[in-house]
Amino acid sequence: MNGHVTESRRICVIGSANVDLTFRTPRLPLPGETLAGRSLHQGMGGKGANQAVAAARLGANVAFVARVGNDAFGTQALLGYQVEGINTSFIQKDAECPTGTAAILVDDQAENCIIVVAGANAGLTADDIKAASLVIEQADLVLCQLETPVDTAIEAFRIARAAGALTVLTPAPVALVTDELLALCDVCVPNITEIAALVNYSVENHDDAVRAAALLRERGVKRVVLTMGGKGVMVMDDAGATHIPAMKVEAVDTTGAGDAFTAALAVSLADGFDLRAAARRASIVAAISVTRIGTQTAFPSLREVNNWTNE
Repeated sequence: MNGHVTESRRICVIGSANVDLTFRTPRLPLPGETLAGRSLHQGMGGKGANQAVAAARLGANVAFVARVGNDAFGTQALLGYQVEGINTSFIQKDAECPTGTAAILVDDQAENCIIVVAGANAGLTADDIKAASLVIEQADLVLCQLETPVDTAIEAFRIARAAGALTVLTPAPVALVTDELLALCDVCVPNITEIAALVNYSVENHDDAVRAAALLRERGVKRVVLTMGGKGVMVMDDAGATHIPAMKVEAVDTTGAGDAFTAALAVSLADGFDLRAAARRASIVAAISVTRIGTQTAFPSLREVNNWTNE
């Protein structure tokens, strides 16, 4: 993110790999309602894959541990990751389940709703993580989400902690988060909906954000980076709480913006930036991504980020 890439900047991502079917509609439908869509776009997604691709675009040395189906979507996904320079040695092809699929509806206000069918993602096991232990141990930072079984994230963080790697968690879907997982988490990156569920405290304003982040730290997380959309980011660690305003851009599609943010945060942390500087840089990457339609196709390269910040 600062314009130089080092071999030490190794990131291992454990998580989901999906095909995304994105439908553009004037507005999101009501229950039982049929709307005429404006367009359909097929792309690759899944929180794990999104974060792996976004980190690779920013110059990190990325390994991805995942499962795809033994189908056309799985083959397409693997080829796409390889084009991005991602190490796919630990992506398994599932003989029984199809590649995970997400149906994404995006309206004219850039709001979205998403339905995800896990498919092969549900078959990623702790044994798969153990088989990938070497690449996890070699990483400077290990990044997990929860669109795969929670035991995989726990096992990955155990291996990472033992090897001295930094652990970063996107707690989504939030229902799978456990105290055991949080205790293994160096940095947790929830949004306001997720943190409300994690600590049973809704976030409506700055003071609420500070309180919620403090409550999450009480559950065992060392550092919290709370994303609040257009309201910016709240960072909390032992030094206290800091609010980072959102970048002012005209959003056209917010799908994947959280994954772009978390990946950029991870790359910056692995590159030696402190938490607040990393969050500021991540905000720039997320801001660029929402000005473009699509998920992985919207993620910027390191050169684009540097050009954008120098304008």
